[in-house]
Amino acid sequence: MKKLLILIYLLNIQSSFSQKLFWEITGKVVDEKQKPVEFANVFANNTSFRSTTDSNGSFKLQIPNTIPNIELVVSFVGFQGLRENITQQSGTEKIYSFSLKPIAIPEVTITAKRPKDFKRKWQLFQAALLGQSDFARECKILNPDVIRLQYDDDKNLFASAVEPIYIQNDALGYKITIQMSYFKCNGSQSESVIDQFFEKLVPRDTEQEFIWNKNRKIAFKRSFRNFLVSVANNRLKNDKLEVFQTNFKEKIYTVNTSVYEEIVKKNIIPCKLSDFYFYDKIKDEHNLFTNKQLLVFLKEREEEVPIFSDYPYKNAMVILPQNTLTFSKGGWLLKPNGVILTGFWANEGLSVSLPADFVIE
Repeated sequence: MKKLLILIYLLNIQSSFSQKLFWEITGKVVDEKQKPVEFANVFANNTSFRSTTDSNGSFKLQIPNTIPNIELVVSFVGFQGLRENITQQSGTEKIYSFSLKPIAIPEVTITAKRPKDFKRKWQLFQAALLGQSDFARECKILNPDVIRLQYDDDKNLFASAVEPIYIQNDALGYKITIQMSYFKCNGSQSESVIDQFFEKLVPRDTEQEFIWNKNRKIAFKRSFRNFLVSVANNRLKNDKLEVFQTNFKEKIYTVNTSVYEEIVKKNIIPCKLSDFYFYDKIKDEHNLFTNKQLLVFLKEREEEVPIFSDYPYKNAMVILPQNTLTFSKGGWLLKPNGVILTGFWANEGLSVSLPADFVIE
């Protein structure tokens, strides 16, 4: 199959300061013969900011000044998506070149009946992707036929899709377009690499708009991003979040215990904010830093069957593979140094997912 070379020319990355609310990324998408590519999607990952190339292959993307950098995603049906981290700059002209490689589309045998284990595969995939929140039942995958599911020898389920997957979230009022590069789950844990674009749905009336706004606030309040905002603004106590460090990594509690008992055993360590967070005034960057796992309790949400008798709340584990995580005051991740979430935040899924540019009005 002939390769399609896509060159992204970010011709003018304009920095906007006090006189502007946005900074702009303008560019052009062309093929290997320098011919414009029309209808290519260009968006800031995990946001509602998107542009589509015109007949000349040109695009313009506006990003609010409150977001100093983005992960730019360029996609075209039938080809692997491309990503590039772009930081707001002061009038510097840059050219970014990318090569889109075609996706190898596996041969599919069409049969009158689905495999006997298809229903179980689909339930496992859908639960892992959409999550187990109260909002999950109001989410629908609009084009399930583009998704391929298969087990490996260890009964891990792998999912793939040669086209974007569209999800309608009627609980939060978003249509989410996702590009799935990697997805694996085994029933208890899942791993994925997913690009997301959010588009607001139009409410049918003022009542539905009110419900959507209410649900969005609920989803944000219990999110990992809200935890980062709370850390950056020193309001963990007000937001009813409590953090401990642990002397283990990736441990999941399955038997009843108590926080007091775990502290006595030195498995859990009480800590203060400065033990895992610092603010870089020169760079205006907020940082989590720890080589220990963080155990976070969401004390506004009670657990139906609590593991910790003296802390009967939802909880999540935060693991930093690089021992650090850099983010903005608004909870925007600034550097791709990674984070692993287990527990409550890992189980929430796309049903509570909000664009990173979401703010509570």
